[in-house]
Amino acid sequence: MNSEDLYRVLGVQKGASETEIKKSYRKLARKLHPDHNKGNKAAEEEFKKVSAAYAVLGDKKKRKLYDEFGIDGLRDGFDSEKWRQYGTRGGPQAGAPFQQGGFDFGGFSGFGGMEDIFDSLFGGGRGRGRGRAGNVHRWGGGRIPQGPQVRSELEIEFLDAVLGRELQLIIQVQGEKRNLKVKVPGGIEDGKSIRLKGQGGDSPAGGSRGDLILEVKVKKSEEYVRDGINLTKTEKITVGTAYFGGSINVETPWGKGKVTLPRGTQGGQKLRIAGHGIRKKGKSGDLYVRVAIKIPGNIEGDTEELVKKLEEKY
Repeated sequence: MNSEDLYRVLGVQKGASETEIKKSYRKLARKLHPDHNKGNKAAEEEFKKVSAAYAVLGDKKKRKLYDEFGIDGLRDGFDSEKWRQYGTRGGPQAGAPFQQGGFDFGGFSGFGGMEDIFDSLFGGGRGRGRGRAGNVHRWGGGRIPQGPQVRSELEIEFLDAVLGRELQLIIQVQGEKRNLKVKVPGGIEDGKSIRLKGQGGDSPAGGSRGDLILEVKVKKSEEYVRDGINLTKTEKITVGTAYFGGSINVETPWGKGKVTLPRGTQGGQKLRIAGHGIRKKGKSGDLYVRVAIKIPGNIEGDTEELVKKLEEKY
């Protein structure tokens, strides 16, 4: 069989760690990348082999299949039970096509447009009877595939979501810790996503990184309740303020606000401060202040008698 050992291609031992494999791949990819070797066909071919090898050894699932069954374990529709039942005595590393008993699993897919290099590297022509995929990249002058998209979770404070802020975060991507600046758009809702271009997975073919998708989780606030673009908060007032009315200052996400209480304000009544809610896409929500009447903490002396007299008024 016209095949090459993938560990040898990357210059590592079979028991190499994920970090060692990634480090060796990056070193070779930088050295052999077509952008640095214009017109060097030999370097281009080596770059293809290195990228194809990393596409397998850099993926836990594919590496496990390769270690146990060799190249055939990576073919489309591979069935390990059928291999054990019908495979050749020489075993998967011996290189015999897996076609006994009518089981020919054909070519390689799911490797980011590297079917051609796998066919040439691992003995082309195995996929007899199967057509090639029409959208396979031809590496000679073609676009190098981008790395995979990676998803992660970002938990933020309630006011960070309301106001929108730039946060400095350490996020782990594919086992690598990255120090990133994340701009949180003002008014973002829980469950929405932020896309960071070029901060996702590494390309197995030496291309640009994919994108990082951060799913936003907004912490609950003890002070505010959100309803669309409006906010509600509770403000405690004295019995006298409720009875006589008057203005009170209210702390809002956007600074101080003011509401005027009518004479005889009841507990649970809502008053509005326009424009102090969520500000998003040119729209401004309102802040609703729910009134809660507090009683004096000191109930000794004449306070009790005064409350009894007030009670008679009900």
